[in-house]
Amino acid sequence: MGCTVGNGNRCDPERRRATIIGRAVEACHPHGVKETEETKETKETEDRQEKASGITYTAAMSVRRLIINADDLGVNAQRSHGIFQCAEFGVVTSASLLPNGADSDAAARRAREKKLPAGLHLNLTEGCPLAAAADVPGLTETNGDFLGRDRLLAALAQDAVPRTSVEREVRAQIEWCFDAYGAPTHVDGHHHIHIEPLVADVLLPLMERYGIRCVRIPSELPLPPFGYEIAEQQLRHVAALNERAATARERYIGQGCITTDHFRGSTLAGNASAKNLRHILARLPDGTTELMVHPGSPITAGTTYDVDPQRQTELRMLLDPTVHKELAARKITLCSWGEL
Repeated sequence: MGCTVGNGNRCDPERRRATIIGRAVEACHPHGVKETEETKETKETEDRQEKASGITYTAAMSVRRLIINADDLGVNAQRSHGIFQCAEFGVVTSASLLPNGADSDAAARRAREKKLPAGLHLNLTEGCPLAAAADVPGLTETNGDFLGRDRLLAALAQDAVPRTSVEREVRAQIEWCFDAYGAPTHVDGHHHIHIEPLVADVLLPLMERYGIRCVRIPSELPLPPFGYEIAEQQLRHVAALNERAATARERYIGQGCITTDHFRGSTLAGNASAKNLRHILARLPDGTTELMVHPGSPITAGTTYDVDPQRQTELRMLLDPTVHKELAARKITLCSWGEL
């Protein structure tokens, strides 16, 4: 395709990529990011170490804590099995329970028995609501299923979803979690639906009412270099997610919610490998980071998402002994949401 006048970035992949990254950084740092002589010198030291060792360098003396959170616990038995396997191996420290999965009740019971810290994976996009479909107009198809991610986001953008519908379903899922598992350690969202403005407005008072303090903010900054390539389409998705997450962070933090200092995981989608995870761990920033993962055992039937081979790829990634070695070498302390 030829050049488009007034849109030169289309002609230069590197400029286009830099623009995407720049917009994402501006979303979370509207006043800019200043580089002091000290930080410049530190970065140059890291670069020299990186070239010498072949892996990204992080200062050994910094204090880093990591929550490795497995999403979609309960979506089906195979996914649950993979998550519990990782938890037993010591490389998953937290999970998020999907309220309306085929294995939700059994997974919640097992998580409670095994004392696996678990939060609520709020789902308004896939499967059926816990509330009666007739009681949540605007959220469902005529067959009673949720609209799906893209259609729900479009409906929310058009103010076509009644607040009362969202409130009924969110309350139903919170109460399910208390009944099936106990108090959730945190809340996050399937397809990150919890950062959408209407959902956040509904969720905040309910979190206060039910005594839930912690929430995920899926803002993955800084963007590359991570030590592995990321497709431009995925980079655009992460940049857009970062912009929405920046707004959500202000909203949730402003109401007294607790979240992590950093978030990782979106760029691992389609790029899951022990090598790439080691690169993330090597550059883990100071403070507390949440790493979002989606491991699962093999499954041959179900939705496209269920049978995605990436689920097993992430399982192998997390169980790789070199990941454990990297965690130990970097002196990274594993923790859960309940420890914040």
